[in-house]
Amino acid sequence: MISLYPDQSVVKDGVRDAMRRSKAILLQASPGFGKTRLTAAMIEAAAIKGTRTMFVVPRRELLAQTAETFNGFGIEHSYVSAKYEFNPFAKTMIATSGTLARRIADVPVPKLVFFDETHHGGAELNRIIQHYKDAGSWVVGLSGTPERLDGRGLGCWYDVMVEGLPPLELIEMGRLSEYRLFAPDAPDMTGIRKTAGDYAKGALADKMEGDRVLVGNAVKHYRQHAMGMISIGFCVSIKHAEIMAQAFRDDGLKSEVIHGGLDDAQRKELILALARGGIHELQSVDLLTFGFDLSMAAKMDVRVQSIGDYAPTQSLPKQVQKWFRALRAGPTSIIRDHAGNSARHGLPDDAREWSLADKPKGTQGGGEKAEPVRQCGQCFMCHRPSPTCPSCGFVYPVISREIEEVEGELLEVTGWPKPPKASALVGHIARTQGRAGLENYAKIHKYKSGWVSHQLRVRKLG
Repeated sequence: MISLYPDQSVVKDGVRDAMRRSKAILLQASPGFGKTRLTAAMIEAAAIKGTRTMFVVPRRELLAQTAETFNGFGIEHSYVSAKYEFNPFAKTMIATSGTLARRIADVPVPKLVFFDETHHGGAELNRIIQHYKDAGSWVVGLSGTPERLDGRGLGCWYDVMVEGLPPLELIEMGRLSEYRLFAPDAPDMTGIRKTAGDYAKGALADKMEGDRVLVGNAVKHYRQHAMGMISIGFCVSIKHAEIMAQAFRDDGLKSEVIHGGLDDAQRKELILALARGGIHELQSVDLLTFGFDLSMAAKMDVRVQSIGDYAPTQSLPKQVQKWFRALRAGPTSIIRDHAGNSARHGLPDDAREWSLADKPKGTQGGGEKAEPVRQCGQCFMCHRPSPTCPSCGFVYPVISREIEEVEGELLEVTGWPKPPKASALVGHIARTQGRAGLENYAKIHKYKSGWVSHQLRVRKLG
């Protein structure tokens, strides 16, 4: 049987309990939590009972990664995807949403269907989910960032949400890496129009392709903070990616571009080169964002250690997915924010509240309001608001003043000085003060209802 961490087992039990009350459940858990592994454990248990299941992904790259995971666990499966063999008698199938939408009438109806990265779907995914709901199947959506740009909540598909541990606790457990986030002055996005909740692609591309100061800073700060690390750059267009790659090459560094127009063989070659250290930074356009795992894609024990973010976005889900490409378990990661996204969306391990409800009009695409970031006028560190700078100890004057900005300098963004092992503190409160203590802690930190019961279950105290 597939082994799970205690908190993963708690979430699995939560999903099973929800299935007794509902046919449509959303499993929300941070990227890196292990949603695919947890799902594989549920599929394994279903296969033992002879239950037909399906795992649906939005892209072929994720299909290959999922198949690799299932193969590693000995889960026999077939495919519903172009260029893959289809066996209608298989009890477990992995499908790409595009192929499944076209062939859905020819595919035996599974009893249980999982939808990976379910926030990344529109009319096509809606048709598939409704088809299986009408057929009486259980549908379980998987997402680290259950929010869509159009502002519509995932409650249009799912009735109840089961949540995993927040990123901060996963970092402290060693399941995600620690990180250091550096940010230069944000590009001026004044006048860049928006469409469907995010910056319009054409206007955004024109802006970023012409920002030569940013291009120079990107190379400089890669050398300064991430030299020798396996790194991915996120760009807004192929031309923008080529500009970034050429800037790296002009400085004696190796950089290439990967995008959806390349065939599978070309993409695989570039990913292998990155994994083997033959590329300093691989510039990506609309790829390698959600669900990408370098170790699975390259079939090597490697991880993305740094990202260069050159793509401003109003989308919190898109930004979280970018950050977490570099937060797989391992030594401290480096995030270089050249797009101002940390100012828009906060920090990767900020506590966030997710909901199945639609977002209020006018807030689409922006996610939650990010906590403001303060810049120290003495050492130029950026951090969450506090009376003193956590880096140099400078005490801020009571009267607010404008902080002088230093052009072209990449400044580290940190949060409040973190107490050692917040999860250990929560555990201590749970053991010594029980539910009452946890309820007080949750009230102070504005955690959602259900957090207290979850903490007690994880620690087997409730």
